[in-house]
Parts: sequence; structure tokens; C-alpha cells
Amino acid sequence: MTSTGRCALCAGALPPSTSEQRRSYCSNACRQRAYRRRVSSAVRAPATRQKPRVLANLPAARDAFVGRQQELTKLDQLLRRHRLVTLVGSAGAGKTRLALEVAGRLRRGRTDRVLLVELGQVTDGGAVLPAVAHALGVEQSDEPLRDTVLETLVNMRVVVVLDNCEHLLDTCAELADLLLNRCPGVRVLATSREALWISGEVSFHVEGLPVPSTDRDLVTTAAPRSEAVKLFVERARERKPDFRLTPENTAAVALLCARLEGMPLAIELAARWVQLLPVADICDRVDEPLELLTLGCRKSPARQRSLREAIDWSYRLLQPDEQFVLRRLSVFDGGFDLAAATEVCSTERSAEPVLDVLSRLQAKSLLTAVPGTTRFRQLEPVRLHAREKLAVAGELDVAFEALARWFTDLSDVLITAPLSMPAEVQDRLDNHVDSLLGTVEWAADRADERLLLLTAALADCAARRGRLGQARALLRDALRRPSTRDDYRCVALNHAARFAAEQGDRDEAVELSGEASRLVRGIGHPALVMSCRSTLAAVQQSSGDWEASDENNTECLRVAELLGEPLARATCLVDLARTALSLGKHERAEKAVMKALPISRTSGVPARIAGALTTRGAVALVQGDLDEAAHAFREALRMDGVNPLSAPDALEGLAIAAMLRGQAERALRLEATGRAMRRSVGVVPDPFWAEKVAGAMNTARLMLPTQRADEAATPLTPTEIEAFIQDEVWLDRTEAAHGELDDHERRVVALLSAGLTNQQIANRLNVSVRTVAARLQRLRDKLGLSSREDIAAWGAERAIG
Repeated sequence: MTSTGRCALCAGALPPSTSEQRRSYCSNACRQRAYRRRVSSAVRAPATRQKPRVLANLPAARDAFVGRQQELTKLDQLLRRHRLVTLVGSAGAGKTRLALEVAGRLRRGRTDRVLLVELGQVTDGGAVLPAVAHALGVEQSDEPLRDTVLETLVNMRVVVVLDNCEHLLDTCAELADLLLNRCPGVRVLATSREALWISGEVSFHVEGLPVPSTDRDLVTTAAPRSEAVKLFVERARERKPDFRLTPENTAAVALLCARLEGMPLAIELAARWVQLLPVADICDRVDEPLELLTLGCRKSPARQRSLREAIDWSYRLLQPDEQFVLRRLSVFDGGFDLAAATEVCSTERSAEPVLDVLSRLQAKSLLTAVPGTTRFRQLEPVRLHAREKLAVAGELDVAFEALARWFTDLSDVLITAPLSMPAEVQDRLDNHVDSLLGTVEWAADRADERLLLLTAALADCAARRGRLGQARALLRDALRRPSTRDDYRCVALNHAARFAAEQGDRDEAVELSGEASRLVRGIGHPALVMSCRSTLAAVQQSSGDWEASDENNTECLRVAELLGEPLARATCLVDLARTALSLGKHERAEKAVMKALPISRTSGVPARIAGALTTRGAVALVQGDLDEAAHAFREALRMDGVNPLSAPDALEGLAIAAMLRGQAERALRLEATGRAMRRSVGVVPDPFWAEKVAGAMNTARLMLPTQRADEAATPLTPTEIEAFIQDEVWLDRTEAAHGELDDHERRVVALLSAGLTNQQIANRLNVSVRTVAARLQRLRDKLGLSSREDIAAWGAERAIG
């Protein structure tokens, strides 16, 4: 065995060879250098095809890529301008698939090769560089592998896709930094649940797919356009080829995608069940998605076979204090703020400040910041997984005890200042209402003495959302249970009595308020005594016992002034104005409400301000000042919108004013709108106001032919209400001579007739100027008119505005 030639690269003597082993190079190093020269030469060679594809080791797609067109465009732009882009997102967000799609769409010109480096199965940082070398196709030689890789890439234009970096962050960051520094033609596209945090990195957050509205009136049109729904249908057809969206299953598919928060992995796993279950049944079972979503492909990595494995992969990568905080946060359903998180998570187990741990969990895609707020939330699958870990750790009761203590401290205002609840306390309870419900359920299971107080706070939140029936049911159930705290029971009785009165259940209201009044005498809280007396006055007002109501409201006002509580004083003044109005004491009513208005405005609570304004409007109405009444009612609507608890009074007041001005059709339509809102929440007016409204509407009907009156007595559409409240525009329903206009067209005509420019109309309607121009063109075509001035004149002639 002798050397018979020279090395093809360095011309050095070849080592001995046999007939079975022919050598062309003297060493592995020369072989690797020759390979790099061939690659570089191929890169520099002119393309021979019209559109040559990039050389890549990407796996061939086995199913269709759905949606994310905006993300693909944005990422393509980012890769043009930046050399390191990291796709960051939670488990199951679809980071890998999106990265592969981006890389697969690259073309020659600025990229010659795409190198996919799959790190999901790599457990040791020392194996990362060999994984790069393997993807590149280079072998170990006499020179260090690091130098071999760098020398191979130094003259190439390559996009290196580092997939699943989260468990090897330091190593991946060092590698990316090295490649970017030493190889000017290299760009890196990484996927991770946390950014690499090196210079020049651009993080691109990958969210779930957009989900459709689940509103009953919108879901049929919104669902087919939703990317989440399209993905579900596409994957469902792989299992059941005849699957399609139908009127029967559209709402269930939309709800399923919404509950899964648009997460692609969760949607794909759920779609695999269509062979066995109707979509509605899948949706019913998705309340326990960690059990449902487990039908992944056996060839997939373990963390992608089920949602549980995907989330558990992230959990295992956390530090102990991060795991502890993530577990504790699972008691929050629907989000939380820093104060609530601190209360639940601050123990000797968590050494770091809670805010610091929250920021790290957010960086690792296990928490999401709620846009425009200082609140955070966990994706529901993550929360359920963390709740399981909380139970396994034996910390469930400890965490809920901390949460119950925090809610109890907030709710104590229902005892100490029930008529003066600060806006910030009300907002905090409203923002944590889902977690408050979970805490109430926890307290009920343990017969906790705080149950009645927490339930009263929860019922308050439900009532503010117009769910009076739910609020009463919650209180009714809690009041059946034994209680050791008279103050808590008194608060619950007091709330239940007021809600019963608002819904016209006067017998129950009398019984509950009477029990609360008897119980409060032995408690010794002046503010709670005042609140119970105020509720009793409201019950008497609803029953038509105005003298007794006036007496109790007067006493409440005296106590409020003694306690020095301005907001309670404003509440009592508004109530006093209402009873004085019912008794015909108009001057007394005016003085009371005019004192209440400025105090109410300082509260910052829209419903409180609207309540004072509608009372001011009612007083002005009975005094014959229609302009002042209309102004107050309109301001109340602008202040609190279409809140079904406050808007009906304002709409009915405007209806009376319209009748008195001879606008019978407008009066009937406004009253019908207010009546529909009342029905939606089950609220009834007090007898004085009900009689006044009924009398005015009877007069309005007499002013019109019967058929025309019946046609007028229909509620305004949402578009008509918005136009009326926000723009003070009345959209006349008179049919156009050349075709009927829809709500949007009538509103454009009304605003145009009012003299607004296209830009001003666009601002009012929250659309583009181009959209306004298009609508005007359609109106010209429909009405046979030649200019916007003609449309304005046409609208003015028909009083559309």
C-alpha cells in the first residue's frame, strides 16, 4: 500500500491506499475545503432557470398552510431589513409552521440556501453546533467544527432557521451572534417561546389565529372569513372529507375556535375528533381541553402530540420561582392586575418581586399583557395546566384563601361606605369578576363565612352589566346558607331587596328590605344603616308609597351629611328629587338634583352621572323646559351609552319631549326603544314615571293614523341609536323615491345634509374617506342624482337629519 498520487487540493502526497479505497485528498480537512469551494462556486454561478428555487433542507408540507398572509408579508419585509428575526409565542401558537412557510417562500436573489436546524430533540448545548453542521452537510475534520462551519458559510447567502430555541437559549444566542458577526451573508430566523436577547434581534410575536365573533347576529357571516375557522375546516376535512360549514354547525365551530383562543395546535387537535363527535359535542368537552386535545400524530415530537405536552415542555423549562408564580396565577380566570397578583403570589416561596417574575413569564410567552391596560392574562390552556400543577402541589386552598382575602378587603366598602363606592374599587371588582365568581364557588364549597359578602360584591358586578336576574339568583342561593356574620347577611339582603324592586317584584322586595332593616339595628354601622334605609325608600317608591319614601330619603340625606360622604349625599339627593317629583314638589326636586349633579360628575362613574342627568331631565320636563330636558337626557345617553339600566329613562324622557313638540312618530320610536331595553334586563319604571310615559304615548298615538302609529312603535336599530346618541342625527325611515336606503346610507345622507365634509363624515363613522366616497357614489346611482350637493338637498327635503 503506497502513495501513487498527489492531493487534488494541496498537491501533497496522498496517504497509502488500497484497491478498494481510492483517495483524492490527503486529509479530511482538504476534503472539507474542496467541498466549500464547490459550494461557493455553485453559489456564484449564474442561474440557468427562469426562477430557480433556493437550495433548502426544509421538509415537504403534508397539508395546506392556512391564513397568516399579513404575518408572511411582514416577516418577509423584516428579513429584508434585519439579519436576526425571532418568532416568539406560546405553546401551540404555530411558530414552527409559520417559520417554515416563510423560509419556503424565499427565492433566489437575496438568498441562495435555507438551512433548517431542528433543536427540539437536542438536549445538550454542546450538540447545537453539530446539528448545524449536519444540516449543512459538513463532517468532522482535522480542523475544529466551529471553523469548518464558519468557513463554509462565510461566502454564502444563507437563512439559518433555528427551530425551538427556548431550552437552549444561551447556546442559540451565542451561535446566532457568532454567525452574524463572522458571516455577512447569513441571516437567522429563530423560533422560541422567549427571545434570544442579543443585539440586532427583532422579535415577532406570534398570536393565535383571529377568531370570529360569536354574537348570534354576526356569527353566520363572520365565521367563514375567520382564519381559525378555515383552519378547523381544512383539518377536519382531512379526517372527514365531506365536512363543511353548515347553518347548524357554524356557531359551534366559531365558539370552539374562540374557546381555544385561535391556537393552531389546539384547533388542529380538536379537528381530529370530527370523525367521532359532532362539533357541538367537541365544543362542550373543550372546557377540559388538556384531556380533549391529545390525538396528535405519533410521528410528531412529543410536545406537539398533545396540548398538555406542549405546555408541560414550557413549564419544565421554568425556574422554581417562575413555576410557583405561574401555578398561583392559575386561580385568576379572565386576567388580573399587579395588585391582585402580588396578593396571591407574595410568600416566602417566591424570592423575587412579583413584577419581575411576571415580566419573565411574559417574555417566555406564558403570560399575555392585555393591550391598553396594566393587566395580564394566561391563555386558557396554560391556566388549566397550571391549575393542575397547583392542585398536585397541594397549594389550591392556600392560593384561593389569599384571593378570597383580597376580594374581602375590596368588598368591605359594601359595609363601610355602600353608597360611596369609589370608582377604582368598582373597576377593580368588575375587571376581576370571573375570578370573583371562582372565589365565590370556592367559598360555597367550604361554607366560608365570607360567602355572603363576596356574593353581594359579585351580584353588584352582574347588576352593573345588566344581569339583574343572575344577580338575584346568586344572592338567593347564598342567603339560603347559614351565616355567622350579621353584617355580611345584611349586605346581601339589602342588595337582593334593591334588585327585586328594580325588577318589579315588590312583595319579595318588601320582605327582604324589612329583614335587612331589622338586622341592621344591632350592627352599629351608620353607613350600612343609611344604605338599608335608602333601599327601603326605593322599595316604597316602586310601590307608589311616595310619602314614606320621601321621609326615608330625607333621613338618609341627613346621615350622609353627618358622615361627610359626598357621593352618598349625591345618591340621597337624586333619590330625594325623584320622590319630590312624584309628590309634585317640583322646586324641591330641582334644588336637590342641582346639588347632586356637580358631586356626581366628580365620581367618574358614568352610570352615577347618567342617573343624576336623567333625574335633572325629568324635573325640567315637568316644569315645561323642553330644551333643558332634552339636553339633560341627551347628555345622559352620551355619558353612559345604551346601558339598559340607565338609557330607558333618558329615551323615554326624549320621547315625551318629542310628543310635546308634535313629533309623534319620533316619540313612539324612542319609547319603543327604551321599552325594549327594559325588557332585555327586566327593569320596570316606578309608577309615577310609568304613568307619565304611558300618557304621553297615548297622546302620540292619537296624533297619527292607527297603522302609521303601529309602524312607528318599533325600536331603533343599533345604527339609528348610534346616530341619534353620538351625532344627534335622526334617521328618517321614509322610503326613498328611487329605492329604499339602509341604515348606513341614511346616516351618510343625514351627516351630509348637516353640512359635514367627507373627512368629517369618515371621522364620525370611523371609516376611510375612500369608503365615504364609495358610499356617496352608490347613493348617486341609487337616487339618480348627480352630485353630493344634490344628495344633501334630497336628504334635507325629506328631513333625514
